[in-house]
This record gives sequence, C-alpha cells and structure tokens, in this order.
Amino acid sequence: MLALLAGAAFPAGLAPLDWWWVIVLSAAGLLWLLKDLSPKQAAARAWWYGFGFWGTGVSWVYVSIHYFGGTNLPLSVLLTGAFIGFLALFHALQGYLFSALKLQRFQVVGFPALWVLMEWMRTWFLSGFPWLFAGYGFIDTPLRTLAPISGVMALSFIAVLIAAMLVEFLRLRGGYRLLPVLVVVAIYGGALSLQKYSWTYPDLKDPLKVSIVQGNIAQQLKWDPEQRDNIIHTYTSMTIPLWGETDLVIWPEAAIPVFFSDALPLIEYMDLQAKENGAAFIAGVPFWEPSSTSGRIIFHNSVFSAGQGSGIYHKQKLVPFGEYVPLENWIRGAIPFFDLPMSSFTAGSSNQQPLKAKGFLLAPYICYEIVYPELVRTLGIRSDVLLTISNDAWFGHSLGPLQHFEMARMRALEMGRYLIRSTNTGISAIVDHHGKVVSRLPSFEPGVLTGEVYRTVGTTPYARWGDWPLLTMCAALFLLAGAFGWVSKPKRAQTRLDS
Repeated sequence: MLALLAGAAFPAGLAPLDWWWVIVLSAAGLLWLLKDLSPKQAAARAWWYGFGFWGTGVSWVYVSIHYFGGTNLPLSVLLTGAFIGFLALFHALQGYLFSALKLQRFQVVGFPALWVLMEWMRTWFLSGFPWLFAGYGFIDTPLRTLAPISGVMALSFIAVLIAAMLVEFLRLRGGYRLLPVLVVVAIYGGALSLQKYSWTYPDLKDPLKVSIVQGNIAQQLKWDPEQRDNIIHTYTSMTIPLWGETDLVIWPEAAIPVFFSDALPLIEYMDLQAKENGAAFIAGVPFWEPSSTSGRIIFHNSVFSAGQGSGIYHKQKLVPFGEYVPLENWIRGAIPFFDLPMSSFTAGSSNQQPLKAKGFLLAPYICYEIVYPELVRTLGIRSDVLLTISNDAWFGHSLGPLQHFEMARMRALEMGRYLIRSTNTGISAIVDHHGKVVSRLPSFEPGVLTGEVYRTVGTTPYARWGDWPLLTMCAALFLLAGAFGWVSKPKRAQTRLDS
C-alpha cells in the first residue's frame, strides 16, 4: 500500500501543480521501500509503485477510451487498467535489477543511474512512451539550467540523486549526515551559478510575426462529414482579419478535416491569400499517396506550408490505436476504440526536411512527437524555430494537455530555440528559448494568438550532443555499482562464515 501511495503522489510534481519536492519524496520512498528485498519482492513492490505512478499520471487515457473512443464504462476501466499495469512493468524491472545487482550497497549513484536508463528505455521500447519523466517537474526551478547541457533526463538524474541523498541522510548518523546535505547544496549552487549564462540568444533584428488560430472544435464533431463545412468556415473566418497583419498563419493538427487532395480548392485559396498578403500559411491535414515499395495507398498525418512558404511533413511517431492499430488484422473493429476515424496512418520517413516560412526554417512536430527528445533534436538542430501542432481535445479536461505543454516547453529549453504551439482546444502558446511562456491562449475557447518569434544564435550542448553523454555516464555508474555490489557480497558472506 505504501508503494502504491508513493507512486500515486509522483505526478503531483509535474504539471499542473509542479510540486517538485513531491518527486523527490516519491523517489526516496521507492528507494526506502526496496531495502533488503529479494529480486522478486523488489519487482512486486516496484510494480505497485508503478501502478500508482501511472494510475494518477495518465488517468486521461480513460477519457480518450470512454468519452471519445465510444467504449462502455466497464471495458474502458479494464483497458485503462491493463495499460497502466503494462507500464508498471518498467518499474517492476527497475526494482528487480536494483535488488538482483545489489545496487543498494551503492544506491547513491546506482539508483539514479538505473532510473534514468529506465526513462531512456521508455523513449524507444515498443515505439516508446516518454511520459512523466522526473525532470519535467524542475523546469521552473534553478535546476532547469542543466537542461540545455544534458536534457530533461539530466534533471531526472539530479532529482533522484537528491532523493537518494535524502535516504542517506536518514540512514547515516552523527557528522556523516552532513555529507548528503553538502552534496545537495553543491548541486543547487552549481545550477544557480549557471543562471547568468545563456547558450543561445535571439536575433532581435529579424522577427517572425506569427498568428496561431485555435478553432476549439469539439472532438465529437471533428470527423463528422456533416460538420466539415462548418469547421472550415470557423478557421477561414478567424483567419481573414489576419491577412496583412502577420507573417505566418498557423492552423493546428488536422484542422482541415479532409484529405489534402480533396481539400485542394481550399488549400489553393489559402495559398493565394497568403501570397497576396506577403505571408506564409501552415496547417495540419491528412494526406494519402501510393507507397514507393508496394504501390498501395498509404495515409499520413501531415502538416504543410504554403504562401510564402513551402514543404510538407508526415508524422513519424504515431499514437497506437489513435493513429494506427497494432495487430490490426486481429483486433480491428472488435470494439469502437479499435476502429476510430483516421486510425490507419503510416509513419513518415525519418529523413524529412524542415518547413519553410518567410525565410525561416521551422522544425515541425505533430501531437506527441514533441515529447521525444531525440526526435526533436534531430530535426530541430537544422531549424530556426520549433513548431508543434496538436489536437489535445482527445484528453478532455484532464491532466493530459497540461503535461503535454510542459514537455513542449522543455524541448524549447533543451534546444535553446523559440517554440510555437498550435492546438485545436489548447494549450496554444509561444515559448521562448529559455522555455518560458511568452504568451498563450485560454483552453477550450476559440481565439487567435499573435506574437513574435526569433532565430537564435548559438547552439546548446544538448542540441549538439543529445542524451549520449548522460546515458554513457549512467550506464557506467550502473555497471560499476552492480560490479561493486557483487564483489562485496562474497566478503560479507566469508565474514559471517568465519565468525
């Protein structure tokens, strides 16, 4: 029960509360609860921690399945529970390795290193689900200065290191208790000393004035054929007053609710309007094309640039069940959630180019692609500004959109670049190169947000090197902690035998 509660508390350290100290206490609680357990016991206890962790952290999955997936209440609860239980297996593996490799004997470095390696595993295993990283809770603390150097997982490492120091403080006696205190003070002192330094700075001489159009289209209406004209009218009527007043108009993910080829009259009209007014136009739209290998028709979730802009980007990281159905031949149509509209997309190539708009290069990311640090880095380093478009109406009034936005902010901080976020229902915003919100629209209201973004001069260490320096360090610490743990075991056993 304590493990379940400790895990359930963890998401309070992330958006919207951002009580970062809860993350420290939660991680410290897990470390304390793993003490002196067998590998199987540690795996079981850590699984319960993970069940609480994901149960509160991604509760919005239920909203998507039940309210927008058309699945009945009991089955929605069952599917949500199964998803949470599966994700908790990552924590079970973490607990098992912690015990089996005797990391407790060197837990100060072994535990945070293992934590980061498990977060990294979640970025790629089974296409990845890099949600709820510990580091996100520190985006508005002094530790944020480490993100441009080593990324969000560096903040996770420090957060869990502080948690391990707290456990050491409780374990040690006398003057030794001062050691973990000094380590934490040194960490914060180092982070504070970096606050005066900026890896990148904006080129204020050449702004790009952008207008983000938030249509606030209800998810229930999004793909209703009878609502298409109304949806398009909503966006075009909100855009007309912007011509001549802005450099770039942006519509969110799938703002055009028909395929690109079927929307050509609208796209050509918007292209002409943008050109006549010296602007660029960017919008999300579904797209189809013949496969270059099989010749069959494939579908993409896409975004294009027109007017005084060019380029098209096809989404690479697709949402399971929302954009494609795993094991489609077996489960497609079994329940409404496995047969959603627009759930037959194919992932785009990993070798795509930034969009162009008024002389700027924009790195596009659709929906939750923005939560993949390495994906953002790969395209972002070749761009002037980061652009993410999304339809977070799937999450409803839940934690999902707030968590999603916080992760987008972290990408701007890591890359040292401005970020534009255009969404259907919110949160639409402009974020600066320090991850600070410049301006934003209220959620679940139609509106237009106009502001300026800038190219940035300079490159952050993270943009240049990515996660690999941190991961190399964590792998080394993990292996060393495990090796020393096993080496020390026979000595202790021999001592007991001799006595």
